[in-house]
Amino acid sequence: PYTYTVRKNNQDVIKTGALDFSSGRATIPNIEVTLDEPAMVYVQISTAGGAGSTSGTSMALGAAVAPERLQPSAPRPADFDAFWAAKIRRLKAVPENAVLTPADGGKPDVEYATIRMDNVGGAHVYGQLAKPKRPGKFPALVILQWAGGPYPLQKQWVTDRAAEGWLALNIEPHDVPGDRPQSFYDALPQELKNYHTIGRDDRDKSYFLKMYLADYRAVDYLARRPDWDGRTLVVMGTSMGGQQSLAVAGLHPKITHVVVNEPAGCDTNGPLHGRASGYPNWPPDDPRVMRTALYFDPVNFAPRIKATSLVAIGFVDTVTPPV
Repeated sequence: PYTYTVRKNNQDVIKTGALDFSSGRATIPNIEVTLDEPAMVYVQISTAGGAGSTSGTSMALGAAVAPERLQPSAPRPADFDAFWAAKIRRLKAVPENAVLTPADGGKPDVEYATIRMDNVGGAHVYGQLAKPKRPGKFPALVILQWAGGPYPLQKQWVTDRAAEGWLALNIEPHDVPGDRPQSFYDALPQELKNYHTIGRDDRDKSYFLKMYLADYRAVDYLARRPDWDGRTLVVMGTSMGGQQSLAVAGLHPKITHVVVNEPAGCDTNGPLHGRASGYPNWPPDDPRVMRTALYFDPVNFAPRIKATSLVAIGFVDTVTPPV
């Protein structure tokens, strides 16, 4: 026996029922659902499994209803721009102090180095840089990382791009070096591995504050390098990397293009308004957390973005719901 559940915006159940495969084929009856608002539709089909089975199987499908008319679920804080202007001023008051350490990138036509820069509050920005091993000016690319970890950065993430002609910078989302063995990351404190909970009820202590400022510093660094072509500066990332990309694109005026895949952190107050929210999965039942989340929600940076943007969503994504 199979069952199906239809949800609006991955949250509110609008239809459920059973599927009868006795004739070899089954159809979800009256599947056409009329919605009076723009929304994403998520359908899950599942079975409990046969006799003796301990786990079932499931499949999912999705649809969009007037997605271009979707609006933010909560208003942007009135002091959003002032808050971030003050934080960027604070960052600019900290000298960059970039330290490059050349290393073997594994490709003969590519220059590779690790990089460390200073961030606010005594923190650091760690990453890796690669460029073509030839004179010239190159388009710049900042690659921002998905959630988890901390974890090591892989050299090919920048060397492959450099081999294509990019000046590529990839940074850690955490204040840890990106070139250590896995045992180093495994031994880090458990609190750091649950970083998304740090400061989530205080906008001045949120873990994402230093993360976004690190992203800004990375863009600033590339934009000042003499080997940048001065025309193309791309930020890109998947999941939390997409979250960071949208945020920094709304903060830094020199970014020209944004490429993000299934960005996390969006519509954080959605569960209060009938929409499932995804990673960082901040608790909607804590008003302080919900107020703080709005200052780090990419939805609230989006109106500031002037760069050409390519944004991909997953219609059946439950980690970063498409709405």
